[in-house]
Amino acid sequence: MGYKIVPLRRGFTQVKTFFDLCNEWDSVICGGYARYCASPLSPQSVIPASDVDLFPNSVGSAVGLTKALRRLGYTIKFENEVSITMHPRKKKLEELKWMPIPQIIKPVVAGRVMTVGTTEEILNNFDFTVVRAAIISPTEVLVDEDFENDESKKLLRIKNIHCPISSTLRCCKYSRKGYFLKPVEALKLFTDWMNREEGYRQRIIELFQKSAFSKEGENEMTRQEIDELEALLRVD
Repeated sequence: MGYKIVPLRRGFTQVKTFFDLCNEWDSVICGGYARYCASPLSPQSVIPASDVDLFPNSVGSAVGLTKALRRLGYTIKFENEVSITMHPRKKKLEELKWMPIPQIIKPVVAGRVMTVGTTEEILNNFDFTVVRAAIISPTEVLVDEDFENDESKKLLRIKNIHCPISSTLRCCKYSRKGYFLKPVEALKLFTDWMNREEGYRQRIIELFQKSAFSKEGENEMTRQEIDELEALLRVD
């Protein structure tokens, strides 16, 4: 899978503090915010990003990065097995509100999910070409070879599927932002689903059905079942 370097066109000032911390703690900014910075679309057409994903390359880096953000005035708003979402403390809200919300992606290697390694290895785990982007300097972004074409046309091209259900939900999310999924790309999701083992498909259906009933106040899911569903949506 090929990558190339393109100019960083906007948005660096808002994340310079995070970029400097990433350099200090062996981390890299990847994903939606990097896409926004590198997008060839006009300022009127580009889709902004409200948060920024930071990928530390080790557990130690993740701990150090979290502590550094705490010292800046952030607190942990939400945490699960793969990420930590930070939010400014009340006393720092006015000072930090102009910066995107930082989210630390924990170093994980599980199945085909890999959130650590070289920048290219991390980007290989992203599903769409338009989010395969990483800020590598104040003036440069590393992107998928198809990034500029697909971003300029707002096309969703799928290059990696961890779970066809979670990928479908992400397609819906990006469609609401104005991106278009060609039928041939949608077919990849159905093909992936049909190629999965029967046990995987049946278990995911069972857990989704239980989730639906749970939200209606019946047959509530256990913490273990919620964790299992989240894992199935993440990992092959």
